[in-house]
Amino acid sequence: MKRLLFLFIIAFTINSGVRSQNIYPVHEYSATLKDITLTNFDIEDTVLFLPLGEQGLRLLNIKDADNIYELSQYIEYEKRSKGNKTYGFAHHIKVIDGLAYLSYGPLGLKILDINDPNMPFVIGGYYRHEDVVCSEIYENYAFLGYYDMGLEIVDITELNNTKMVSRNNVRGFTVKNIQILPPYVVISGGIRGLRIFKFQEPFTTFKQAEFPKSHLTDNDANKILVQNKTAYLANDFKGLSVLSMGLPLYPLEINNIKTEGKATELLIDNNYLYVASGKYIEIFDITEPDKPEKVFEHLDKGKEFVSLKMHDNKLFALYGSGNKDYGFVIFQVE
Repeated sequence: MKRLLFLFIIAFTINSGVRSQNIYPVHEYSATLKDITLTNFDIEDTVLFLPLGEQGLRLLNIKDADNIYELSQYIEYEKRSKGNKTYGFAHHIKVIDGLAYLSYGPLGLKILDINDPNMPFVIGGYYRHEDVVCSEIYENYAFLGYYDMGLEIVDITELNNTKMVSRNNVRGFTVKNIQILPPYVVISGGIRGLRIFKFQEPFTTFKQAEFPKSHLTDNDANKILVQNKTAYLANDFKGLSVLSMGLPLYPLEINNIKTEGKATELLIDNNYLYVASGKYIEIFDITEPDKPEKVFEHLDKGKEFVSLKMHDNKLFALYGSGNKDYGFVIFQVE
């Protein structure tokens, strides 16, 4: 009987591990600063890039997870009418091959050389009298999401001579995130739902093939990620929505899963989908793309998780706690 029980335990452990993904915290960095806004972050090598709104961009050395420290910061202002100073607002960061693309609010897009993270400096940018709140990079083009103004595409082949190549104004539409799926581009916009653009071939002429389509959601469309012909939408109070993208201009909801809190952030890593939902990080197996199966959840009652990033087989989770406290937890993934 004991042998049978032993074999059953082994079989159960093996079977349950086939479709499981566990995380457990191994390190944590915390700090306190007034007047911060948390949105996202990025990592390149051993440097973490953290936008903090009014407090600019911070660069942190994460080589030793037990001794994380600040390397430098980037804060800039420009003198506008009557000599008044207009400071940037660090919304969103994207780092690629030694360049940091910072969505810097009223100062537009700033392109920083960060090869020496102790001294980041501007080598290019784009400004259009509108607040840039997020961006994505495709080949030599920057897709810029604006506050209350939709989408714009900029040629960044020459970093010091960037040029607008396509303007797709959507008044009242503040872009949360951008998915580039040639010849389609999908943007999420909170209460305004989704907006889908289709461009003519070749894609990089960025001429619209037809009028953009709207897709309204029951709750705020906080973030959308598309993988093959399935999209996952962090749909705020509604939770995780699964959309069929077989006809990209006409997303069709095929599943919805209520999350523990408001679904605000998504991350896909192999066959797993990570969802930040307030005090929770929830993990779903998406081996069957249209039927996510929850396999794990992590709860921390003292934190609100904001942004997730996988780096060196570890999950980095940015969080806020109260008005001034923030940091990130580093999880081992198994």
